Amino acid sequence: MESNNLVCVPVEHNSEFLWCVFEKNTDRVIKSFYFEEEALEYIRFVQTGGAFNGRTPAFILTEFSTKSKVDINEEFSYKLN
Repeated sequence: MESNNLVCVPVEHNSEFLWCVFEKNTDRVIKSFYFEEEALEYIRFVQTGGAFNGRTPAFILTEFSTKSKVDINEEFSYKLN
């Protein structure tokens, strides 16, 4: 799911699979969930006026500080060869 500023993306972190709500304006993961449905519900909450209107302060973020800028093709090239 994607909104104007938020996107729900699957991420592997510390050997766990999480659904992360990524805030494009601040280039940060603002919250993570074990279930996609919970992440989508959080996006709906933010879209209806909850949270910080797309500008989450860095001190609020404790789980992740920024979204990794990884070249997916480079990361998985070893699996394709």
